Parts: sequence; C-alpha cells; structure tokens
Amino acid sequence: MTIVSIVHSYRIAPAEILEKLVVPSAELNDVLARLHAEPAIDEVVLLSTCNRVEVYAGTQGPVEPVTRAVADLMAARERIPADEFLRMVRIHVGAAAASHLFSVACGLDSMAVGEDQIVAQIKAAVRAAAEVGTIGPIVTGLTDAALRVSKRARTETTISTAGISTARAGIDLADAHLDGLAARRAVVVGTGAVGRLAARLLREAGVGRLSVASGSEERAAKVAAAVHGRPLRAVDVPATLADTDLLITATGCVVPVVLAEQVRAARKRAGGRPLFVLDLGMPPDVEPAVGRLAGVTLVDIDALGRHLADRVVPDEIPRVRAIVAAEVDSYINRLNEAAAAPFVAAMHAHVRQLAEVELIRMHDRLPSLSEEQRAETTATVYRIVRKFVHRPTVRAKQLSTDPEGSVYLEALRQLFDLGASEAVTETVARATAS
Repeated sequence: MTIVSIVHSYRIAPAEILEKLVVPSAELNDVLARLHAEPAIDEVVLLSTCNRVEVYAGTQGPVEPVTRAVADLMAARERIPADEFLRMVRIHVGAAAASHLFSVACGLDSMAVGEDQIVAQIKAAVRAAAEVGTIGPIVTGLTDAALRVSKRARTETTISTAGISTARAGIDLADAHLDGLAARRAVVVGTGAVGRLAARLLREAGVGRLSVASGSEERAAKVAAAVHGRPLRAVDVPATLADTDLLITATGCVVPVVLAEQVRAARKRAGGRPLFVLDLGMPPDVEPAVGRLAGVTLVDIDALGRHLADRVVPDEIPRVRAIVAAEVDSYINRLNEAAAAPFVAAMHAHVRQLAEVELIRMHDRLPSLSEEQRAETTATVYRIVRKFVHRPTVRAKQLSTDPEGSVYLEALRQLFDLGASEAVTETVARATAS
C-alpha cells in the first residue's frame, strides 16, 4: 500500500489562505468519512491545526486519484477550483511522506521550532480517525512511528527546550507590551488544548484576575478551577473587556466570536486602559478591525509567525534531522521486509509441499523401511529444505529494501514458480516510492 501526504501549511501560503482550509473540530468526522468514502482512499487521517492542514492517506492504487479526490473535496468546502487547491499544497509519497510527518512530530516544521504541542495534535488526529473508522494498519503504523521518532528526538536532544509553543510566544509578547502580567486582568476564550495551555501559562506568569469562557459553562468551570480562575459565560465576555488587559481566544469556531463593535463599545468605558488581544484561533476568532481600534493591539497567528521567524535557530536541529533521516530508512526497511513476507511464506510452503510429496512417494516405494528409517529420511529431507530456502529467504529480505526490490522479488517468484503475486510486488514498489 502506498502512503500519500497532501500538505498545506503556514510555510506554503499566508494565514488568510490557510484559515479557509482549516477543518473545525465540529466538521472533522464528516470530512474524514467523505474522504474515506472515495474509492481511491483505503485509509486516511487528517491533521488540522492553526498552522497546517495535512491529509495522510493509504491507497492500493496509483497516487493521482488520491490527490485529485482530496483536492476535489477540500476545495469544494471553500468553493475554490481543485487545481487552485493543488497549487497550494505539497504532495509527498512513500519515504517522503514519512520524512515529512516525522519532521512535523519532532517540531522541525513548527512555527515555534521544537514545540511539543504538535505531538498531542497528532494523537488527537489519530483518535478522531479511529473513532470514525477511517484509519488502518498502514497509516496507524506511520503515525505510531512518527510519535516514536518524536520521543527519541526529544529524549536524545534538547529540541523541546529550544522551542516554545505559539501560545507561550504570544503571552511573552503580551508580557512585554503590558510591562508585565502580574496583577493584570486576563480573559481566555476557549477551553480546547490551546485555551487550556494559555490559561495555565497565564497562571504560571502570575496574572492577577484570570477568567475562562467557553460555549460550555461546564468546561469553563472545569478549566477555571484548574488554574484558580473564575468561569465566565461566553455571552458575558464583551461586558468584561472594559476592565480587561489581555484577551486570548482559541475557540476553533468557523466565524469570529469577538466583534469589532463589541470591543469598540467596551473601549468607550475603558478610560484609556490598553488592551492586548492574542488571537490563537484558526480560522481567526477576532475580527481584523479590532486591531485598528485605539488602544488595542491585536496579534494573530500570522503575526506570531513573523515574530517567531526571527528567533535563533536551535543548534540541535541538525541532530534531529539526522535522527529523522535514520528513522525514515528504518521505517521503510521494515515496510519492505513486511512486503517480502508473503513471498517468503509462499516459497517456504512451496518447497515444503514438494518435499512432502517426494517423501510420500519414496516411502510408498520402500515399504520395508522401519519407522526409525522413515523418521530419519524425513528429518534429512526437511533439513535439506531448510538449508535450501535459508539463503533465498535472507536475500529476499535484503533485496526488498533495495529501490528495485519489487523487480528482484518478481524474479525470485518466477524462479520458484510461485504463482500470481502482483499484490506482493506492488506493495514493495509503493513502499519504496519517494
């Protein structure tokens, strides 16, 4: 089976394009089911975050129908031509798809290099696909391998300590802009992974009054209690902005939840109090016009990206890239050896069957043989069989890791006359594609 990744991220297009393609959590199950319903796609997982939208699919057929199916569906969501969507993505196949996901899991492709929030996001994407029933052993094996590589990179290097999350980067900016967060009043809107992280970081920063709002009063109360804050109903957020210093949003909604008119009304009651707004949502939670209001500073994902681009590149990056490269080779070799397994099994069964037939024939011709002699001749024949198939078995596994592995396995299949095994050779060919 071939693994294909169709990748759109902040590295490829500006935030205003990415925000159109992000799949909100409320729509994720439906999009996964529709992708999986495509005949060309056997397995699929969708990684959709504020910085990337990536589809990882497994297919038994050619790659082009997969990319076309993904383009048609994703483009139709935003009523844009599929060809335009394809111009905005990068497509990776086989080893290249594994290399990209491994790099993403290690934080090498993150806006904040080394951040580990992506690990939780990959796990969440896998859980979502498992719940809908769109993921199978091939893509599961890929994501499991990516998480193992990430753990190794973060254990053997200091890549995690070199990086910071986008939430922390935004809060650092707020801290500098507001001359410290101690005694400041902050509101966090959103109780997903990013919202919870932001609330925790604010409490660690010593913020004064911390309020947490959500569409679910129960979730708001739970998160607020965890950070010694106070819960806030979403409908009450506008009324609090007049005496708020820092507003952080991360809701995952498809439309803005903080409107310019609401903030403008609050500013009239603020008495010159500055307001820093950190919009971590994708699509954005805050109307852009909010940033043009007097006394308001608005920082969104795009602005954070520009800020983080100026950070010093960690020295550990080359070491992590070396780990990724080695793990990709190991992963592809495992795939190829697994692809050779059906051939090896068929060869062993074929030779053993020949031996059994000849043993029966010999024992029928020599009825005078004692039970001990029959056992000895049987053991001798099977000993020869094991020695005979040992070298082809070893070579088949070795050759399966070669770029031309499918050709070698097909030659061996023909030599042993093992019957049709197109599925075996195709699997090897696709596993080595890059």
